[in-house]
Amino acid sequence: MRHCRGAEQLGSEDSQSAPVAAGKDRELSIAVWLKQNRPVAVQRPAPPTLPGRRLKVLHLLATMPVGGAEDLVAAIVRGLDPQRFRAAVATLGPPGPVGLELGARGYEVVSLGLDIKRTSTWGVVGAVRRLLKAGRPDILHTHLYHPNLYGRLGSLGLGLTGVVAAVHNSYTRVKFHRRVWNFLLGWASDRVLVGSAQVWHDVRRYDGVPASRLLLMPYGIPLAELDTRLSRKEAREWLGLSEGGLVIGAVGRLEEQKGHAHLLAALPDLQRQIPALVVLLVGEGRRQEDLRRQVRELGLESSVRFLGTRRDLTEIYRALDLFVHPSLWEGLPLALLKAMGAGLPVVATRVSGCQEAIEDGVNGYLVAPGDPEALARAILELHRHPEAQRRLGDAARRTVVARYSLEAMLQRLEELYLDLWRRGNPI
Repeated sequence: MRHCRGAEQLGSEDSQSAPVAAGKDRELSIAVWLKQNRPVAVQRPAPPTLPGRRLKVLHLLATMPVGGAEDLVAAIVRGLDPQRFRAAVATLGPPGPVGLELGARGYEVVSLGLDIKRTSTWGVVGAVRRLLKAGRPDILHTHLYHPNLYGRLGSLGLGLTGVVAAVHNSYTRVKFHRRVWNFLLGWASDRVLVGSAQVWHDVRRYDGVPASRLLLMPYGIPLAELDTRLSRKEAREWLGLSEGGLVIGAVGRLEEQKGHAHLLAALPDLQRQIPALVVLLVGEGRRQEDLRRQVRELGLESSVRFLGTRRDLTEIYRALDLFVHPSLWEGLPLALLKAMGAGLPVVATRVSGCQEAIEDGVNGYLVAPGDPEALARAILELHRHPEAQRRLGDAARRTVVARYSLEAMLQRLEELYLDLWRRGNPI
């Protein structure tokens, strides 16, 4: 049996962490039940015991389109030590392009084939529970809201060695029912992982998750994958671009969160001062038609190119002069880290993980979110000072090498998985 904290300690530690459940007797009753049935292990040094077999780690996502969280999970699955871990992926819906890529490389990828918008909550939970019973993973690692919800509910009472939930975004728009579920299911999680300090504070404040269960684990990127043999001239020729002018790139889903509309609003003034300006927008999403309409209305057709979803970011980064990340809210954006790792000077908004990775004027520029004029000023400043581009780009690369390498993240993640196994299998 797993060693537990005393109920008195748990109650005193977290009695002030449940603002969303105050006055809700039924929800508090559920929380008490979860507390009793999913206690936290005693905080003591773990013995150096290792399992005599590979631990099975199952990552659960809704689907795996090309995106930051999905690419991160793929990098984790590929990077975990195969001598100690057997990594697998399950998706609630279709596997998506990234899931198919993993499957083609020989990794276990299971799709439940559900339409979570049309399937009841308990129907999805039942399907996840059957999957967990059949596959019996040692560690269940869920990502993003719906997999975190259904995965943790489906795991209740199964006695898994560890349940880990990952929150990838800050809470700009907090929905009450999500706060309630996240608070209750905080008791069904051994750890809740966050990639930035802002997300840590949001989960602590809005969801009432105890600090003892929260773990800040900054993302890591595979630096070796950012190397390319193409020169900048060759990369631009490959994309059909001329050698002169200023080439700006932005990578991210075409959604309101990513702030592309504000970048486009900054371009008319820039276009007047930089006639050979080219802006590459990489990604797809629900705002694509709105953004294309905005380009037409602003007369930017000659400057803006929509490249869609791409898997050749390394070559695209090589073609750029600078990278812009105009998000309105974020977690810790992998596209930004990759651009920094590629040695590009970056202009980003002062939100969540962006302002944690970037020190304004040292390894990039930070501007207020939703401010096209500030974006234009920062871009123009870099265009006029090539030496600043080189200085900021070099500093950005050094920042990623020192703080955001995939190897460092994988080491911490492997230690977490093994620690959960040890606590569930005490000597």
